[in-house]
Amino acid sequence: MNAIRVHPAPPSSTPYSPSNPAPTSALRLDENVPVPKLSKPGELLVRLKATTVVRDMLTWPETYVHPYAIIGNDLSGIVTEVYGGSDKFKPGDEVFGMANVDRAATWAEFTLATEEEIALKPSAFSWEQAAALPLTAQTAYEALFTHAGVPVPSVEDAMKNRNESPRSSQRILITGASGAVGMHLVQLASAAGLHVVAASSSNARNQDFLRGLGANETIEYTLMDDYRSNFDVIIDVVGGDVLVKCWDCVKDSGTLVSVDSASFDFVQEHEKRGLCRPGVRALFFIVAGSSEGLQYLAKLAERGILQSLVVQAYPFDKVQEAYEHANGRHTGRGKIVLVN
Repeated sequence: MNAIRVHPAPPSSTPYSPSNPAPTSALRLDENVPVPKLSKPGELLVRLKATTVVRDMLTWPETYVHPYAIIGNDLSGIVTEVYGGSDKFKPGDEVFGMANVDRAATWAEFTLATEEEIALKPSAFSWEQAAALPLTAQTAYEALFTHAGVPVPSVEDAMKNRNESPRSSQRILITGASGAVGMHLVQLASAAGLHVVAASSSNARNQDFLRGLGANETIEYTLMDDYRSNFDVIIDVVGGDVLVKCWDCVKDSGTLVSVDSASFDFVQEHEKRGLCRPGVRALFFIVAGSSEGLQYLAKLAERGILQSLVVQAYPFDKVQEAYEHANGRHTGRGKIVLVN
């Protein structure tokens, strides 16, 4: 099969690692790579149609677990084989999902997945739109419903909530609201009936877009000081100084969740700095993903409640260009996608 692999450093050079990331030129489309073999119940082989390129993937530790690694998490494609049969999926099913980080290998013509990592693709979505959804939308789903404890609305209630004023007295602040995770947070929080305040770096650039997704208010980070002790839930996607400001904005009994990867130890660090407040539940998490969550997101997508945006799609042989695009300061909204 064809697969994009991370080639190792030249013999006379320092090996690539998270602290010495491989250059974009190390990403190469190779031919005659062995097709993955199914080995246990619950595994499926998927012929890939689309996957995503995420910023800074060449700095991730899992990229260097073994030489010639195939990276990538998001996927959409067609099931071609099921180990020992399955009562959930069959060959020919169109699916989408997110491969576990320990086995990420979706930048390939074929990839392994498990029954718990995929769901049937929303028929209303293209392959590209479906591939752009799992990682970011499941991060938003788990942040809001699993970790912040907001009740998951039925699809019918979600439809009503998106078409009416906030049905709940709960107020939520979402930072990084115009980004890939943030825009899904805005849509899901609106679908849950919360009063959504979406924060970004520029109201002029993002206000109309965020209100179109369901935000009730939009603010710039410089105005967060005007919202002291104002929010029941804050979900941060930015980190840094913006995350520091969130402590003043959350209510005494509120919840502060960060999904910014650089903020994995923010609770401990902020406690040392005297920023934490008694009664505020604060945490960082890494998305786990589940078929159940994907199925729910697919239902919202089918009803037009959840959008998935793609900035640009590239063929596999343009992977270096795609990676540079994803790591640049592009102005498009949504994900960079690779198509096979």
